[in-house]
Amino acid sequence: MTKEPKLPPEEDLAEELRKDLEDLVEGELAVEDLTANKVAFLRAWLKDDLHRAADYLRGLGGEVQTLEERTGDWLLDAADPTETAWPNLMRCIKTGQPWALAGEKVKAGEELQCLGCGYRALPPADTQITPCHRCGYGCFRQIEGGLED
Repeated sequence: MTKEPKLPPEEDLAEELRKDLEDLVEGELAVEDLTANKVAFLRAWLKDDLHRAADYLRGLGGEVQTLEERTGDWLLDAADPTETAWPNLMRCIKTGQPWALAGEKVKAGEELQCLGCGYRALPPADTQITPCHRCGYGCFRQIEGGLED
């Protein structure tokens, strides 16, 4: 024989059910507030992290560019200046641009640009052209009018 469970009176049951429901609603609202706070915190953290990453990448890009330039300079320094300057000399000859060799005399107001490394100099008038002070190559493009170009 089974006994019927003893239940509290209906008024107490309704009150208990209402109280449990209010507790559930309060708990749900607390979870929503907590979740909203966590989402706001996470959003702020990600925004800050994104700004830091962008700054880092900008700096890294500058460093990579500097390393590229240095590598290019090292390769050109290691190269034989006659090999790197030969195409520049041929271009001067083909286009009819004036050029000069080490040992020739400089005219007044004449600027020289090394065909090996691009170094520009304005030597005193009527002096003998010396090899480039930067790379040692002795072939130059003559630039009329000096530093104004």
